[in-house]
Amino acid sequence: MVVCFTGGGTLGHIYPALAVHQELANTESYSGFWIGRNDPTERRIVEEADLPFYSIPSGKLRRYLSLRTISDGFKVMWAIGSAYRILKRRKPDLLFSKGGFVSVPPVIAAYLLRIPVISHESDISPGLATRINAKFSQLICVPFAEGFDRLGREKLRVTGNPVRKDLLEAKRKPFRRPTGDPPLLLVLGGSGGSATINALIEKTLDRLLSFCSVYHQVGVNNPLPPGRPQYTAVEFIGDELALLLQRADLVVSRSGAGVLEELKLYAKASILLPLGKKTSRGEQEANARYLESKGATVVLYEPVDPDRFVLAVRSLIDDPMRREALAETMGSLGDGSAARRIGEIILGWRNE
Repeated sequence: MVVCFTGGGTLGHIYPALAVHQELANTESYSGFWIGRNDPTERRIVEEADLPFYSIPSGKLRRYLSLRTISDGFKVMWAIGSAYRILKRRKPDLLFSKGGFVSVPPVIAAYLLRIPVISHESDISPGLATRINAKFSQLICVPFAEGFDRLGREKLRVTGNPVRKDLLEAKRKPFRRPTGDPPLLLVLGGSGGSATINALIEKTLDRLLSFCSVYHQVGVNNPLPPGRPQYTAVEFIGDELALLLQRADLVVSRSGAGVLEELKLYAKASILLPLGKKTSRGEQEANARYLESKGATVVLYEPVDPDRFVLAVRSLIDDPMRREALAETMGSLGDGSAARRIGEIILGWRNE
């Protein structure tokens, strides 16, 4: 079976799809390839997973008026043609879309070639790309049973969100916490980083280091702050993420669906700082509010006051019982089996 994967825009689209690829890799006669945007980081990560990568032009899908919409419209048409030629040449049995603006042209091209399409949405509500892709998809995998009826109830399959195989395998290994180490605060702003979170850490670092150590992912191509005792700053966290998640006493993060699934898998107490509606469609706030309503996390909404942030971190670091309660609830909301479920759906489609 040959599967074409597509998606991109953030690594939150890349890693879940790679988790499905890793699940299918155990199947005899399976092979896959990827159609994505011309981004060096995304290409590198996909190719490191042994998937051939084909790049196409990418035009942003906007929910607001902009003169750039016209030029990007031509890019989208060009991308549909490029994806069409790739798919016609490679002849996949199925296309799996993980979403993001780059996924729309390959999905449309697959529809024109009568290649079955299965799409996946990670967030608590469908984004624009998923709403478009749903019109051309045979099935849509979603994280929850509620909130997706307008995509077509008959198409929906509740699967949860896939987590990378390396994180699943690392979770099963025994972990012994180093003795005598100070509490660790792990700060994640996403692969591209977060200027807001980076500025917040800069303003509060002296106070944070008075009661914990800090490991800070600043994002690719962002300037690295100077190192200090008990403070580590890196552009990007790769293979060491599993160890850091096991080691961390508390995680500060945005609330994209991918990182939330990792926090569920590792049952981590967290403080979420979701992107606001001024800079997003509001999906991160919706994700955070859902977990907050379950008692699984603490949420600070933008704009975040530095004093309030330090107080929130300090109160959780100093209260292990509350951290444990948050962690236990977070861990109860995910089981790490979504990639297997989606793989079964893909393989089942081959037999239909």
